[in-house]
Amino acid sequence: MKKIIIPIVVLAIGIGLGKFLLATGPEPEKQRVNNPSPVVEVQNLKLEDYAVTINASGTVRAQTQTNIVAEVSGKVLEISPQFQEGSYFDRGATLLRIDDANYQNAITIAEGELAQRQLTLAEQQAQAKLAQQDWSLFDKSSQKPQGDFAARRPHIAAAQANISAAKAKLGQEKLNLTRTRIKAPYAGRVQEKRVDVGQYVTPGTVLGVVYATDYVEVHLPLSLAQYELLNIPEAFRGQELESASLPKVTFRTSSADSNVWEGRVVRSSAALDEKSRQITVIARIDNPYEAKSGASKPIRIGQYVNAQIQGKTFNNVYVVPPAAVRQGKELLLADNGKVRVVPVQLLWSTETEMVVKADEDLAQQRAITTPLPLATNGSPIEILGEGKQGKEG
Repeated sequence: MKKIIIPIVVLAIGIGLGKFLLATGPEPEKQRVNNPSPVVEVQNLKLEDYAVTINASGTVRAQTQTNIVAEVSGKVLEISPQFQEGSYFDRGATLLRIDDANYQNAITIAEGELAQRQLTLAEQQAQAKLAQQDWSLFDKSSQKPQGDFAARRPHIAAAQANISAAKAKLGQEKLNLTRTRIKAPYAGRVQEKRVDVGQYVTPGTVLGVVYATDYVEVHLPLSLAQYELLNIPEAFRGQELESASLPKVTFRTSSADSNVWEGRVVRSSAALDEKSRQITVIARIDNPYEAKSGASKPIRIGQYVNAQIQGKTFNNVYVVPPAAVRQGKELLLADNGKVRVVPVQLLWSTETEMVVKADEDLAQQRAITTPLPLATNGSPIEILGEGKQGKEG
């Protein structure tokens, strides 16, 4: 029994002593929690005009591309140095020559046939004249007209038709002769050569592929929102657009590339893409193969380029960093050490800029460029570099 009572007594004494010490001991000093105001960066606001730049990309295409095709048969005798892949040529230049011996002979034969037909016509006309004289001597008093066959009119008509056919054949043989020399249809550049000296070709054989160098085009797909910012005038049937009213475009192969090609949007596609709901605008680069400042090398067909399209201009707007606009509709201002929330309308945004418009004049105000997702009107702030007592404005 004692073994049970003694431990209980000791435990009770310990509990009582502990309560006594807690009740009579000194109270701990309470420390006041100080919540510091957030330190923010600011930017002075000013009204300005902002020109929108639309970024897009596309592939360079030849506006005029042609398959050079043989129109006559024969062996290729000569290929011009201009008819090599990558070479330039002028309009009317001879690109290659096909053996023309057969066509020279055909012209000689056709000329002989024409001379024979002309002789036949002369004979028929002479016989018709004699027939007319005989008819007059045979019956001077008769008023009956001479018959067509007697006057050899059908014979003369057939002879004249044969002459026309012979002339057409001669003309065709001469045309075939000219086709043995393949000439350039325009000033351009050779994209592909598919024939060599000594090769026999037939009509329809593709000899090579060329394209015009007067200008190239780039097709640029845009969203409808981007397209609306370009202010591209739409022409109805029978109307023409002034080129000066169309947006300018700057092309580069990459953001770091020093080569720049200047162009202009010339038209837009007639239909939307059904899947992407995008619309394509077509930009044109004039004389891209002429040496000019800003481009150390010519542009290439099939080359992928980045484009910066000149869009509309917003007047009297504020341009701020993205961090200054909260949820795309609120601008936080620093006002005497406190936050002031101002509603704004977001007009345009990029990775580094946001263009906004406000109902009130915010010029000379200071926008907070440090993100404050939970700040409300009147929340205290401290401006970096000014301290709590820094003056606003």
